[in-house]
Amino acid sequence: MELHTSEIFKLPLAIPFWLVFFFVFVREGQVIRKAFPDASSAQDAGSFRMLMIGSPIAMLVAAAASFLPWFNMAFPVAAVVVGTATLLAGGALRRYCFKALGKFFTGTVVVSADQQVIQTGPYRLIRHPSYTAALLMFTGIGIALGNWISVAVLFLAHCLLYGIRVSVEERALLETLGEPYRDYMSRTKRFIPHVI
Repeated sequence: MELHTSEIFKLPLAIPFWLVFFFVFVREGQVIRKAFPDASSAQDAGSFRMLMIGSPIAMLVAAAASFLPWFNMAFPVAAVVVGTATLLAGGALRRYCFKALGKFFTGTVVVSADQQVIQTGPYRLIRHPSYTAALLMFTGIGIALGNWISVAVLFLAHCLLYGIRVSVEERALLETLGEPYRDYMSRTKRFIPHVI
């Protein structure tokens, strides 16, 4: 059986993909490092650890799947271009979310009683735009790998991981902030405006 090699591992397309990848994930690394002291908070309910274990496993499985000769995309160069653009769009949206939330953006679920319900920037349209951004990032990586199994693994794994995380986070926000957050929930969708 001949192994397939994704275009992101070959020059010249490897250069823009990996530059974007590192641009996006350097900031993610900073968020993760800050989150470790709060990783065992009761409000987080283990969701940070779940993401820290589940996401790398999904990445490894998706990368391994991209070397198999099945379900490769018909236009691998276009896949790298579209995937890299999707990764960049997700990374840009995620940084916008960091800025909009300011000090309230944390890697773990930690809600304080004096916290405000942020309803500016992307948060005026949806409740969890940073998780929408993360789904874009990981789906972009799957597309850039040029294999439909890679896309499915990364998309579905992160839908599950962030779905659990959102349930934990919204429970903590409701318990701590109460009616203001309940009102915000009644006016917004979780991930895509007016859809879901």
